[in-house]
Amino acid sequence: MRDVLLEKIELLRQRMVNMGLEFGLDHPEVLEYSIQIDELHNELNQIDHGLSKVGTNKKPYRFYLLENKAYFA
Repeated sequence: MRDVLLEKIELLRQRMVNMGLEFGLDHPEVLEYSIQIDELHNELNQIDHGLSKVGTNKKPYRFYLLENKAYFA
C-alpha cells in the first residue's frame, strides 16, 4: 500500500510540475494537484505512524531547544 501511495504521489507531482510550467503555479488544476498530493502525503504519514507503533516498545522521539541548539532524545 505504501509503495502504491508513493507512486501516486510521484505521478501527481510530475503532472503538477508540468502544468505549473505551462500555465503558472496559480492555475486551478495545479492547485488541485497540490491538494491531492497533500492528501496522499497525509495517508502515507498515517501508515508510517501506524507501522511505527505496531509491535514496538520504542518511545517517541522528543525534540528539545536549549540555548539556540536543537537536540533529539
